[in-house]
Amino acid sequence: QSLVGAAATLTMAVLGFGYWTLVFGSLISAMVYAVLVVMHNPARFRRPRFASIRQPFVFSSHMLLARLAWYGYSNADFAVIGRVLGGTALGWYTIGWTLSGMAVEKITSLVGRVTPAFFSTVQQEPEELRRYLLLITEGLALLTFPVCIGIALIAHDLVHLALGERWTAAIVPLQLLALLATFRSIQPLISQVLAAVGESALNMRNALLTALVLPVGFLFATRWGIVGVAAAWLILGPLMFSPLLVHALRRIELPGKTYFRSLWPATSASLVMMCAVMLVDRAFLTTAPPYVSLIGNVLIGGIAYSGALLLFHRNRILILPQLRRLLRERRSGPDNSSTEAVTIQARLNPAGAA
Repeated sequence: QSLVGAAATLTMAVLGFGYWTLVFGSLISAMVYAVLVVMHNPARFRRPRFASIRQPFVFSSHMLLARLAWYGYSNADFAVIGRVLGGTALGWYTIGWTLSGMAVEKITSLVGRVTPAFFSTVQQEPEELRRYLLLITEGLALLTFPVCIGIALIAHDLVHLALGERWTAAIVPLQLLALLATFRSIQPLISQVLAAVGESALNMRNALLTALVLPVGFLFATRWGIVGVAAAWLILGPLMFSPLLVHALRRIELPGKTYFRSLWPATSASLVMMCAVMLVDRAFLTTAPPYVSLIGNVLIGGIAYSGALLLFHRNRILILPQLRRLLRERRSGPDNSSTEAVTIQARLNPAGAA
């Protein structure tokens, strides 16, 4: 699929299809994927009976509406900025958004392809569902939180070196949106858990409500320019998501304290990293050239984060290689997944703590 899609896109671009290249390239890629699936698992034509597909049809409709709403509110900030503040402001904001989520989106998209299957496998086993959610949430946080906080810390030097002085206005939005990216990296897991336990309608209603609220918030926030829009995202995004989180934790009987405890290793180590970078930067790198400051801050941040994990959360680091093996395995049933999950949990909680 990837090879054919890339080849088709490049060919049409060379032949002068213009922006239609993006349209037809995506269609060809999707068509190739569908053909490969049918070739791998052929099935003769059958006339569908609605009674037999009622449940997946309703589920799919909920997912489709939630996706459409997500697309709407995820792009509402761009539409509002372009309409109210103009193209130049939109360019600054777009750079901030792209840089803030570039690394995180790669990680979460890879994990997000397999986690729904994990949650679905153990949807009838609340204990295993809770364990999976905690393990994957903690693993994602350990990987994404330092990247997001790090981007916020080096935003000034990064923008000046990569883009130049003309893009200075993108720095503060980049910093705010990088902080938002920490939330965005773990947010999809809750929606996937709710879908696995039959609460897809709740995901849909929350997405539709968010699609109504966020554009209004963005429009109001344009009074403070693109910084205001980024701040609105940082405030309204978690606020609109909080009812979904509360319901999901209650639905699977997971105490909020336990859930937020899984975020503590990454959060505390990131705070140590932030303090170390800010102190070193102010003490030694204030007058240094941008490239020296950037390299120095990245090195100090990496050392501080790794050191904090080794010093205060040594046993939590074990989760990463274990989680990697867990995500790569193809499960045949809940029994296999349960065994691996129990092994990880035992290593992380040798005293038998919940």
